[in-house]
Amino acid sequence: MQEASGLRVALARVHRQLRLRSINDVTLAQASALARIEQNGPLRLGVLAQLEGTTAATMCRVIDSLEQRELIVRVADPDDGRASLVELSREGGTLMAELRTRSTEALRKALAELSVVDRQTVARAVPVLERLSELLNRVPSGNDFKRL
Repeated sequence: MQEASGLRVALARVHRQLRLRSINDVTLAQASALARIEQNGPLRLGVLAQLEGTTAATMCRVIDSLEQRELIVRVADPDDGRASLVELSREGGTLMAELRTRSTEALRKALAELSVVDRQTVARAVPVLERLSELLNRVPSGNDFKRL
């Protein structure tokens, strides 16, 4: 399907441009983990790794780097005193708000340059893209194929 390839490239380019304008010295893996923690609340490391489609060892390195920067904190798991959860620190929450503001503003400026018809097309595409994201969550990732 040619449209799948074109969509992938276009989304990657939009994502890259937003990332260049919104993130200072946070890596893509760190930003993704922060966003996932913000979205899902306190999480066990293994659950976070699974949601991010990576290994627990890789996620541990990401979380350690975020903890060193005081962007996340580890808290006791109320269901299992031996385990811990990771959640955003106040600084992590502030950083995520700044990143959202910067990327939203960059999108707002770019959208303003589009024609009315193109802006309407983008607005109609948003629910479709959200549905596509949900469908992609059901498709096995590369890591899932390795486990088969």
